[in-house]
Amino acid sequence: MSRTPCTACSVRRHQGRRLCTSLVAFAVCAVVVSCASPSRDEQAKPGEPSPYLLVSAGDADDADSDFLAVIDLRAGSSDIGTAISTLPTGMKASMPHHMEYVMPPVGELLFMNAHHHEMSMLVDVSNPRVLRLAKTFMPPAPLRYPHDYTRTPKGTRLVGFLRSEGQSIDPAETVTPGNHGGIAEYSADAELLRTAVAGDASGKPVRPYAFALLPELDRLVVTSAPMMENASADVLQVYRYSDFTLLKTIDLPAGRLTDGQEVAGSQRAGFGPRVLQDGSVFLNSYGCTFYRLSEIGSDQPRLDTYFALDTPPPTRLGSIRGACGIPVVFGHYWINPAGKLHSVVVLDIANPASPREVFRLKTPDTFNPHWLARDPQSNRLVLGAELGGEEGFFILRFDDQTGQLTFDPALSGEGQAGYVSLKKPTWPHGSSGAAWGHAALFLRESR
Repeated sequence: MSRTPCTACSVRRHQGRRLCTSLVAFAVCAVVVSCASPSRDEQAKPGEPSPYLLVSAGDADDADSDFLAVIDLRAGSSDIGTAISTLPTGMKASMPHHMEYVMPPVGELLFMNAHHHEMSMLVDVSNPRVLRLAKTFMPPAPLRYPHDYTRTPKGTRLVGFLRSEGQSIDPAETVTPGNHGGIAEYSADAELLRTAVAGDASGKPVRPYAFALLPELDRLVVTSAPMMENASADVLQVYRYSDFTLLKTIDLPAGRLTDGQEVAGSQRAGFGPRVLQDGSVFLNSYGCTFYRLSEIGSDQPRLDTYFALDTPPPTRLGSIRGACGIPVVFGHYWINPAGKLHSVVVLDIANPASPREVFRLKTPDTFNPHWLARDPQSNRLVLGAELGGEEGFFILRFDDQTGQLTFDPALSGEGQAGYVSLKKPTWPHGSSGAAWGHAALFLRESR
């Protein structure tokens, strides 16, 4: 089966099972195990760096429950780099995957998923030492496989679903169900408000992946990318946000190197759209081309295609080159993991119509950078991996004057600067052995 964007550990975890019903998950909500000892890219706030890291962890051998872990990041702490609390989810081989890209405001629950079970979870993170699974929900028919979660200014959540019931319109698609995905909006406590199934696009199924919301224009920009699927339209779609009416579908062209040579396949899988201060939307493809969408409120939004990174061609039929993952906007910089380059790439987008690369941070060759999230209280970022390196995370430091990234010297898991290892035999909930992780967020003190 094709391993495509965001397929962390998918080869050894493609069970495809729906082992956990809502009733089982709600029963799990009563179990808490702890141990005592707005915009997607939040602006830094004065104060101490966030003291903890929240990790959605999978049990490495699938023998025990997957779990949430709170890792100590406090400088000078005797527990730095280790878990101070955990919360088993009661699900095995669930493929813990995406969560929101930033922590919600105080008093709101955090949305995240267990991909193989198609389960969305709401987690109370108000007390890092006593996490609580507050609610779970399954996809609304006919939608299947929730992936991304984005908070709106009014506190609702936009959720992307990669598939819906029925066969794919592309006969080459091998998964079932494999029809177009869709979008939904939920209240902050996960009450379903409305849904829409994605529209047709040139004979390929649309897999709604990630969102950029422009409420002042009544527009919602949605990318399309596969995960465990092997057919997907390489498009952007523009919706009218107020009624989820699809207004425009825009094909993504391949990018070119600085010498003008086209990079075949670099348009594959539109990925992380971000709204910039000028009201345009900047994004990368998983194939590592960069784009900017402007004039979004008009009948003819303008898509500008910029350069593609020089990445090795795919080694297998159906795979996607580049593996440029989840970006973060930090001031006038665009910071993008590039999995196949084992690097994190920094672009200067002070002039978003003319982005330029200014820095690359190299990671170990065994680590394929993918997930990136920012500490809202400091210049730190957390870097996660996919398809190689999921056994831990790196904590990075960013210099917003020079655009340079470094590994945080305060941590040194397994002898690597900035590294947090999940290869632990014992956790606060018991001796379940080594774990792996895909997504993580910085977490403040009890709030």
